[in-house]
Amino acid sequence: MSSIMATNEFQAVVFAAGKGSRFPEILEGRPKCLLPIGSYPLIWYPLKMLQIHGFQDVIVIVLEQEKSEIQQKLEKHSLKLKIEFCSLSGDSDVGTADALRQIADRIKTDVILLSCDTIVAFSLYPALKKFREHNASVVGLLVQSEMNSVVVPGPKIKYKSEQDLFGICPESNRLVFMGSVSDFENDFQIPGHLLRQNGEIEIRSGLLDAHVYIVKKWVVDYLESDAGFSTLKGELLPLIVKKQMSSLFDPQAHTEKPVSEVNVDVKARHILQFTSSSPLDKKIHESSIFNKVVPTLNDDIRCYAVIAPVNTFGLRINTLPSFCYANQQIYTVFQNLTDLPVTTLTTSSSIVKSTQISSTTVGDQAVVSEKTSITCSVIGANCVINPKVRITNCILMDQVTVEESVTLENCIICEKSIVKSGTILRNCLIGSNYTVPANTKKDNVHLSNTAGFMEI
Repeated sequence: MSSIMATNEFQAVVFAAGKGSRFPEILEGRPKCLLPIGSYPLIWYPLKMLQIHGFQDVIVIVLEQEKSEIQQKLEKHSLKLKIEFCSLSGDSDVGTADALRQIADRIKTDVILLSCDTIVAFSLYPALKKFREHNASVVGLLVQSEMNSVVVPGPKIKYKSEQDLFGICPESNRLVFMGSVSDFENDFQIPGHLLRQNGEIEIRSGLLDAHVYIVKKWVVDYLESDAGFSTLKGELLPLIVKKQMSSLFDPQAHTEKPVSEVNVDVKARHILQFTSSSPLDKKIHESSIFNKVVPTLNDDIRCYAVIAPVNTFGLRINTLPSFCYANQQIYTVFQNLTDLPVTTLTTSSSIVKSTQISSTTVGDQAVVSEKTSITCSVIGANCVINPKVRITNCILMDQVTVEESVTLENCIICEKSIVKSGTILRNCLIGSNYTVPANTKKDNVHLSNTAGFMEI
């Protein structure tokens, strides 16, 4: 399949206007999409994924006050993409459906939607193939990989992981149900008509929604017509999945007034009027060389899932544990993710004098002195690491200075912070612009200048 075919057929949108409310301790007001994953900002990875698949243009949705900083950061990293930045007001936390609605006039074709915090080492082509074969309304990418346990720097906190539920027909990968485990107490009911129409349904709880969706243009048109949806995953997509077995000629579709899983009031007949599934459309689909599943022809809405193979690396960087895990693994998975050699994780403008550095990424114009040992760590741009320093399994963001005779183990040091000489830190989180006094010895603390994030 030609990548040019894909780019002519689909537009691409990357959502990068999220405020990262789940880990304010490392953001402190900075753009979430610029968090470092190795030597590159987080948003670079989904953009690189699109470039690998032949896309030449992409729409990136950002907050107005962050647009300039994001543009400047991306200009420092080689991407052969024409990026159109669409700005949103930062007055409120805008959901993904709200954001897509605001740029709906720019969507002219079927579209691929990606979150800026998605990192997946899996080709989009199986999802594109599934979309074409079934003339699908929605195809979502699910990942089976599991994140290993991570010791998160800072005070010991029990992080609760999200779990989704997906109802999938094993023979066709038809997606007939999606929801969050937290929405149900002890059990949930599967509507009888789903079983009657599909025969066998597997309920899967161990899959990660990668937030990579291929959708028909009519989905965007429908979203534009209804302001009741705020998010894609939590509101709009579950409603579309739920309604796919309906028909314009179903009397119930005209009389009932269903309520979605998030209490969004939507008339069934309204969504079906957007599907444009005419008798001619069905004849074309039936005769298509792509079509393999004739029984779906009578369904105006068709949703499918593509499940990546077991052990495919896939993460959403939306929590502190996932941020730490991604940086721990990036040296190992980088080439598979990006088709670039792992050597590019140490930038050519950096100065590395140490001979004891392994599985470590080094950003632009960083200086690593001799007599320094660094293992499995991320060194940001413009960092200065002085001699007699030992760093293990740490993340140092941009412009961090580490003075002589410092030991850091499993720490996050945020931007423009200084670690004074003789300091020993283990499992610590240091906020931005913070100076750690000389000879400090701390374990499992969060040190910050920001109100509300003082030492615990």
